[in-house]
Amino acid sequence: MTDSVAPPSDPSPASPVMQHALTVMLPLVTWLLRSGVGHGEFAAALKPVFLKAAQQELLRIQGKPTDSALSLLSGLHRKDVRALAPTLGAPDAAARLGKPTPASQVATRWLAGDLPETLPVAGPAPSFETLARSVSTDFHPRAVLQELLRLGVAEEADGRVRLLKSAFVPDARHEETRGLVAGSVADHLAAGVHNLTSGEPRQFLEQSVFADGLSAESARALEKLATELWQEVLASMVKAAVPLCEKDEGAGGDHRVRLGMFCYSAPMDGAAPAMPTDDEEDSPP
Repeated sequence: MTDSVAPPSDPSPASPVMQHALTVMLPLVTWLLRSGVGHGEFAAALKPVFLKAAQQELLRIQGKPTDSALSLLSGLHRKDVRALAPTLGAPDAAARLGKPTPASQVATRWLAGDLPETLPVAGPAPSFETLARSVSTDFHPRAVLQELLRLGVAEEADGRVRLLKSAFVPDARHEETRGLVAGSVADHLAAGVHNLTSGEPRQFLEQSVFADGLSAESARALEKLATELWQEVLASMVKAAVPLCEKDEGAGGDHRVRLGMFCYSAPMDGAAPAMPTDDEEDSPP
Protein backbone atom coordinates (compact mmCIF):
# COMPACT_ATOMS: atom_id res chain seq x y z
CA MET A 1 0.00 0.00 0.00
CA THR A 2 1.20 3.52 -0.73
CA ASP A 3 1.05 6.30 1.84
CA SER A 4 -0.52 8.81 -0.52
CA VAL A 5 -4.17 9.72 -0.18
CA ALA A 6 -6.17 11.69 -2.72
CA PRO A 7 -7.54 14.95 -1.31
CA PRO A 8 -11.29 15.56 -1.34
CA SER A 9 -12.47 16.14 -4.88
CA ASP A 10 -14.46 19.24 -3.98
CA PRO A 11 -13.64 20.88 -0.64
CA SER A 12 -15.51 24.08 -1.50
CA PRO A 13 -18.57 25.21 0.47
CA ALA A 14 -20.65 24.33 -2.61
CA SER A 15 -19.92 20.63 -2.06
CA PRO A 16 -23.15 18.80 -1.17
CA VAL A 17 -21.41 16.99 1.69
CA MET A 18 -20.17 20.30 3.05
CA GLN A 19 -23.67 21.73 2.97
CA HIS A 20 -25.06 18.72 4.81
CA ALA A 21 -22.25 18.93 7.36
CA LEU A 22 -23.00 22.60 7.98
CA THR A 23 -26.64 21.71 8.60
CA VAL A 24 -25.50 19.24 11.25
CA MET A 25 -23.16 21.87 12.71
CA LEU A 26 -25.80 24.55 13.30
CA PRO A 27 -27.23 23.16 16.55
CA LEU A 28 -23.71 22.33 17.72
CA VAL A 29 -22.58 25.91 17.09
CA THR A 30 -25.66 27.13 18.97
CA TRP A 31 -24.57 25.01 21.95
CA LEU A 32 -21.03 26.38 21.69
CA LEU A 33 -22.17 30.00 21.55
CA ARG A 34 -24.52 29.58 24.49
CA SER A 35 -21.58 28.08 26.39
CA GLY A 36 -19.23 30.94 25.58
CA VAL A 37 -17.12 29.16 22.95
CA GLY A 38 -16.34 31.20 19.83
CA HIS A 39 -15.10 30.32 16.35
CA GLY A 40 -11.39 30.77 17.04
CA GLU A 41 -11.34 28.55 20.09
CA PHE A 42 -13.40 25.85 18.38
CA ALA A 43 -11.32 25.96 15.17
CA ALA A 44 -8.13 25.39 17.18
CA ALA A 45 -9.74 22.53 19.10
CA LEU A 46 -10.76 20.85 15.84
CA LYS A 47 -7.16 20.26 14.72
CA PRO A 48 -6.54 17.13 16.82
CA VAL A 49 -10.03 15.88 15.91
CA PHE A 50 -9.20 16.07 12.18
CA LEU A 51 -5.84 14.41 12.84
CA LYS A 52 -7.42 11.58 14.84
CA ALA A 53 -10.05 11.02 12.14
CA ALA A 54 -7.36 10.99 9.45
CA GLN A 55 -5.36 8.41 11.38
CA GLN A 56 -8.43 6.19 11.75
CA GLU A 57 -9.26 6.52 8.05
CA LEU A 58 -5.73 5.55 7.03
CA LEU A 59 -5.95 2.49 9.25
CA ARG A 60 -9.28 1.60 7.67
CA ILE A 61 -7.87 1.72 4.13
CA GLN A 62 -4.57 0.13 5.24
CA GLY A 63 -2.55 3.21 4.40
CA LYS A 64 0.64 4.22 6.19
CA PRO A 65 -0.01 6.99 8.76
CA THR A 66 3.01 9.09 7.74
CA ASP A 67 3.15 12.83 8.37
CA SER A 68 2.61 13.45 4.66
CA ALA A 69 -0.43 11.19 4.43
CA LEU A 70 -1.96 12.61 7.61
CA SER A 71 -1.34 16.16 6.43
CA LEU A 72 -2.81 15.53 2.98
CA LEU A 73 -5.91 13.75 4.24
CA SER A 74 -6.66 16.06 7.18
CA GLY A 75 -5.73 19.33 5.50
CA LEU A 76 -3.49 20.20 8.45
CA HIS A 77 -0.04 21.69 8.03
CA ARG A 78 2.77 19.23 8.60
CA LYS A 79 4.00 21.22 11.57
CA ASP A 80 0.60 20.79 13.19
CA VAL A 81 0.70 17.06 12.46
CA ARG A 82 4.09 16.75 14.11
CA ALA A 83 3.06 18.88 17.09
CA LEU A 84 -0.17 16.97 17.65
CA ALA A 85 1.17 13.49 16.88
CA PRO A 86 1.97 12.70 20.57
CA THR A 87 -1.72 13.14 21.41
CA LEU A 88 -2.85 10.40 19.01
CA GLY A 89 -2.05 7.64 21.46
CA ALA A 90 -4.03 9.22 24.28
CA PRO A 91 -7.25 7.51 25.42
CA ASP A 92 -10.22 8.48 23.28
CA ALA A 93 -12.41 10.75 25.41
CA ALA A 94 -15.26 10.45 22.92
CA ALA A 95 -15.52 6.72 23.60
CA ARG A 96 -16.21 7.45 27.27
CA LEU A 97 -18.87 10.10 26.70
CA GLY A 98 -22.25 9.01 27.83
CA LYS A 99 -20.98 5.67 29.09
CA PRO A 100 -23.56 4.46 31.60
CA THR A 101 -22.61 4.95 35.23
CA PRO A 102 -23.89 2.72 38.03
CA ALA A 103 -26.34 5.49 38.92
CA SER A 104 -27.72 5.72 35.39
CA GLN A 105 -27.96 1.93 35.13
CA VAL A 106 -29.90 1.77 38.40
CA ALA A 107 -32.28 4.51 37.22
CA THR A 108 -32.74 2.75 33.86
CA ARG A 109 -33.55 -0.61 35.45
CA TRP A 110 -35.87 1.14 37.89
CA LEU A 111 -37.75 2.74 35.02
CA ALA A 112 -37.84 -0.38 32.87
CA GLY A 113 -38.40 -2.99 35.57
CA ASP A 114 -42.03 -2.25 36.37
CA LEU A 115 -41.01 -1.23 39.88
CA PRO A 116 -42.91 1.15 42.17
CA GLU A 117 -41.99 4.82 41.93
CA THR A 118 -41.02 4.69 45.62
CA LEU A 119 -38.83 1.95 47.11
CA PRO A 120 -37.58 1.27 50.64
CA VAL A 121 -33.89 2.08 50.93
CA ALA A 122 -33.01 -1.34 52.38
CA GLY A 123 -34.56 -4.75 52.79
CA PRO A 124 -35.64 -7.55 50.50
CA ALA A 125 -36.75 -6.93 46.93
CA PRO A 126 -38.22 -4.73 45.80
CA SER A 127 -35.89 -2.25 47.50
CA PHE A 128 -33.27 0.24 46.37
CA GLU A 129 -30.55 -1.88 47.97
CA THR A 130 -31.41 -5.00 45.96
CA LEU A 131 -31.87 -2.95 42.78
CA ALA A 132 -28.44 -1.32 43.16
CA ARG A 133 -26.74 -4.66 43.88
CA SER A 134 -28.36 -6.18 40.79
CA VAL A 135 -26.45 -3.61 38.74
CA SER A 136 -23.07 -3.84 40.46
CA THR A 137 -21.56 -5.22 43.62
CA ASP A 138 -18.52 -2.97 43.23
CA PHE A 139 -20.35 0.06 44.62
CA HIS A 140 -22.23 0.27 47.90
CA PRO A 141 -25.93 1.00 47.39
CA ARG A 142 -25.63 4.05 49.64
CA ALA A 143 -22.95 5.52 47.32
CA VAL A 144 -25.17 4.96 44.29
CA LEU A 145 -28.10 6.55 46.10
CA GLN A 146 -26.02 9.59 47.02
CA GLU A 147 -25.14 10.04 43.35
CA LEU A 148 -28.81 9.89 42.30
CA LEU A 149 -29.65 12.43 45.01
CA ARG A 150 -26.81 14.70 43.83
CA LEU A 151 -28.07 14.56 40.25
CA GLY A 152 -31.60 15.40 41.31
CA VAL A 153 -32.98 12.15 39.91
CA ALA A 154 -34.22 10.79 43.25
CA GLU A 155 -35.17 12.00 46.71
CA GLU A 156 -34.97 10.22 50.07
CA ALA A 157 -37.28 10.59 53.05
CA ASP A 158 -38.35 8.37 55.93
CA GLY A 159 -36.30 5.41 54.78
CA ARG A 160 -37.71 5.44 51.26
CA VAL A 161 -36.40 6.59 47.86
CA ARG A 162 -38.55 8.11 45.14
CA LEU A 163 -37.56 8.37 41.47
CA LEU A 164 -38.21 11.93 40.32
CA LYS A 165 -37.75 11.72 36.56
CA SER A 166 -39.63 9.88 33.82
CA ALA A 167 -36.21 9.20 32.27
CA PHE A 168 -32.62 9.49 33.47
CA VAL A 169 -32.08 13.14 32.66
CA PRO A 170 -29.79 14.69 35.29
CA ASP A 171 -29.84 18.40 36.05
CA ALA A 172 -28.50 20.38 33.07
CA ARG A 173 -25.89 21.98 35.30
CA HIS A 174 -24.04 18.69 35.74
CA GLU A 175 -21.31 17.34 33.48
CA GLU A 176 -23.11 13.99 33.31
CA THR A 177 -25.90 15.58 31.31
CA ARG A 178 -23.54 17.05 28.72
CA GLY A 179 -21.77 13.70 28.45
CA LEU A 180 -25.02 11.84 27.88
CA VAL A 181 -26.05 14.24 25.11
CA ALA A 182 -22.61 14.23 23.46
CA GLY A 183 -22.27 10.45 23.54
CA SER A 184 -25.79 9.89 22.21
CA VAL A 185 -25.48 12.38 19.36
CA ALA A 186 -22.01 11.13 18.41
CA ASP A 187 -23.20 7.53 18.14
CA HIS A 188 -26.30 8.59 16.20
CA LEU A 189 -24.16 10.47 13.69
CA ALA A 190 -21.61 7.66 13.54
CA ALA A 191 -24.37 5.23 12.54
CA GLY A 192 -25.50 7.51 9.71
CA VAL A 193 -21.96 8.17 8.49
CA HIS A 194 -21.24 4.42 8.48
CA ASN A 195 -24.35 3.78 6.39
CA LEU A 196 -23.44 6.52 3.90
CA THR A 197 -19.71 5.95 3.51
CA SER A 198 -18.47 2.57 4.69
CA GLY A 199 -19.53 0.53 1.65
CA GLU A 200 -20.23 -2.40 3.94
CA PRO A 201 -23.39 -4.50 3.61
CA ARG A 202 -24.07 -4.13 7.32
CA GLN A 203 -26.28 -1.11 7.95
CA PHE A 204 -27.20 0.36 11.33
CA LEU A 205 -30.71 1.38 12.29
CA GLU A 206 -30.91 5.11 11.57
CA GLN A 207 -34.38 6.22 10.60
CA SER A 208 -36.94 8.84 11.59
CA VAL A 209 -40.49 9.89 10.82
CA PHE A 210 -41.38 13.46 9.91
CA ALA A 211 -44.67 15.34 9.92
CA ASP A 212 -45.34 18.99 9.12
CA GLY A 213 -48.29 21.33 8.68
CA LEU A 214 -49.24 20.67 12.30
CA SER A 215 -50.73 22.95 14.91
CA ALA A 216 -48.77 23.49 18.12
CA GLU A 217 -51.33 21.35 19.98
CA SER A 218 -50.91 18.47 17.51
CA ALA A 219 -47.13 18.70 17.80
CA ARG A 220 -47.36 18.44 21.58
CA ALA A 221 -49.68 15.43 21.26
CA LEU A 222 -47.11 13.65 19.07
CA GLU A 223 -44.33 14.56 21.51
CA LYS A 224 -46.37 12.92 24.29
CA LEU A 225 -46.88 9.80 22.16
CA ALA A 226 -43.15 9.63 21.43
CA THR A 227 -42.38 9.68 25.15
CA GLU A 228 -44.86 6.87 25.77
CA LEU A 229 -43.39 4.79 22.94
CA TRP A 230 -39.89 5.31 24.30
CA GLN A 231 -40.92 3.86 27.64
CA GLU A 232 -41.98 0.69 25.81
CA VAL A 233 -38.72 0.54 23.83
CA LEU A 234 -36.67 1.18 26.97
CA ALA A 235 -38.37 -1.62 28.89
CA SER A 236 -37.95 -4.12 26.03
CA MET A 237 -34.28 -3.31 25.46
CA VAL A 238 -33.35 -3.44 29.15
CA LYS A 239 -35.17 -6.76 29.54
CA ALA A 240 -33.17 -8.18 26.63
CA ALA A 241 -29.83 -6.52 27.46
CA VAL A 242 -29.51 -7.36 31.16
CA PRO A 243 -29.13 -11.17 30.77
CA LEU A 244 -26.86 -10.75 27.74
CA CYS A 245 -24.59 -8.33 29.64
CA GLU A 246 -24.44 -10.67 32.62
CA LYS A 247 -23.53 -13.58 30.33
CA ASP A 248 -21.00 -11.79 28.11
CA GLU A 249 -19.13 -9.59 30.60
CA GLY A 250 -17.64 -12.60 32.35
CA ALA A 251 -16.49 -13.97 29.00
CA GLY A 252 -14.67 -10.77 28.04
CA GLY A 253 -17.29 -9.20 25.78
CA ASP A 254 -15.80 -6.15 24.01
CA HIS A 255 -18.73 -4.66 22.06
CA ARG A 256 -21.27 -2.03 23.01
CA VAL A 257 -24.71 -1.09 21.72
CA ARG A 258 -26.61 2.17 22.11
CA LEU A 259 -30.24 2.48 21.06
CA GLY A 260 -31.63 5.98 21.18
CA MET A 261 -34.77 7.85 20.30
CA PHE A 262 -35.38 11.55 19.98
CA CYS A 263 -38.29 13.85 19.31
CA TYR A 264 -38.04 17.50 18.33
CA SER A 265 -40.60 20.06 17.19
CA ALA A 266 -40.31 23.64 16.00
CA PRO A 267 -42.12 26.09 13.71
CA MET A 268 -41.69 25.31 10.03
CA ASP A 269 -39.19 27.43 8.11
CA GLY A 270 -40.88 30.65 7.06
CA ALA A 271 -43.81 30.15 9.41
CA ALA A 272 -45.13 33.23 11.18
CA PRO A 273 -44.63 33.33 14.96
CA ALA A 274 -47.59 32.02 16.91
CA MET A 275 -50.01 34.82 17.82
CA PRO A 276 -51.03 35.12 21.48
CA THR A 277 -54.49 33.95 22.40
CA ASP A 278 -57.09 36.34 23.82
CA ASP A 279 -56.29 35.07 27.30
CA GLU A 280 -52.58 35.73 26.76
CA GLU A 281 -53.26 39.24 25.47
CA ASP A 282 -55.35 40.09 28.52
CA SER A 283 -52.98 38.57 31.06
CA PRO A 284 -50.62 40.91 32.95
CA PRO A 285 -46.92 40.80 32.08
